[in-house]
Amino acid sequence: MGFKEIGKKIQTAREERGLTQVDLAHALGITQAALSNYELGKRRLYFHQIEQIASVLGKRLDYFIQEENGRKPAPAPKADENALNTVFERISRLDPQELRLLNEFLDYLEWRQDHAPVK
Repeated sequence: MGFKEIGKKIQTAREERGLTQVDLAHALGITQAALSNYELGKRRLYFHQIEQIASVLGKRLDYFIQEENGRKPAPAPKADENALNTVFERISRLDPQELRLLNEFLDYLEWRQDHAPVK
């Protein structure tokens, strides 16, 4: 799912709650301009930001990331189990700040996959 679709869902949920962009931006601790860019899909949203928006708007997280047809994004192909165990082991040693950075990097990788040129 792209940022434009998520942005439309943010706008719809905001309007359902009777909030202006200024109201929601204030609750999120961001500027109205930043929120406008999120709603228009002009600015990348990180997973933790979507979680915060969902919390403020009283929506489940899957409302924002689930496909319109009701399907969740397709799961990634099965990876080598030994490689996954190694990665999980390394992740378990990270501190909270490093986990946040890793999560943002993974968000970027997913975004890059979704926006890769069609070959």
